[in-house]
Amino acid sequence: MALVLAGGIGSRMGRPKQFIDLLGHPALWHTLRAFEDSPSVSRVYTVGDETRISRLASEAGIGKYAGCAEPGETRPLSTKSGLRLCGENDETIVLVHDGSRCLVTPALIERIVAAAREAPDGVIPTVPVSDTIKVAENGSVEKTLDRSKLHATQTPQAFRLGLLRRIYASLEDRLRAATDDASLVEREGGIVRIVPGEKTNIKLTSPEDLVLAEAILASRGRVRS
Repeated sequence: MALVLAGGIGSRMGRPKQFIDLLGHPALWHTLRAFEDSPSVSRVYTVGDETRISRLASEAGIGKYAGCAEPGETRPLSTKSGLRLCGENDETIVLVHDGSRCLVTPALIERIVAAAREAPDGVIPTVPVSDTIKVAENGSVEKTLDRSKLHATQTPQAFRLGLLRRIYASLEDRLRAATDDASLVEREGGIVRIVPGEKTNIKLTSPEDLVLAEAILASRGRVRS
């Protein structure tokens, strides 16, 4: 099953990025289609504007669409809200995905699910960092990090549903600072495996990303409708 977080307001984009038009469809349309086309995904839950997302899911032909929860004040609280919808058993693999990563592919989803079936606690897709990363403070470089050990993290991230339920039962102030689900699992001592992500699995953050996203979609044979 998948839990797609699509409740952001898009402060850096200037508008809700999950509904921005990409080749004739909202960005979230492309996101949901990827999970619909993934054989290992049985249901797709969402977090966000229920009326708008339900209509979009219907128009996109998302037969796996199973409901929408209200977003929280932060990403972790949105995940917590979405988990309340999920009635599956604790051993079910749940894929938590940022709805604004609208270029995710069924191939990547299937790779993550396959790895999650064997992983002890969780699986995340990553890509090696190609830039040299420096830690700076007060306008000066403090140190240069070893690039060979650095990975940029993507979604979907996969975990057993029971593990996430236990973690998200924590006090809300413990959840607010987390930037992804894997960091919460790591903090509890869990082992999170990595699998190769895809460089095209970008997250829509700034207006420049829209140009790249449409170019990637066009290269996959998507055309404006």
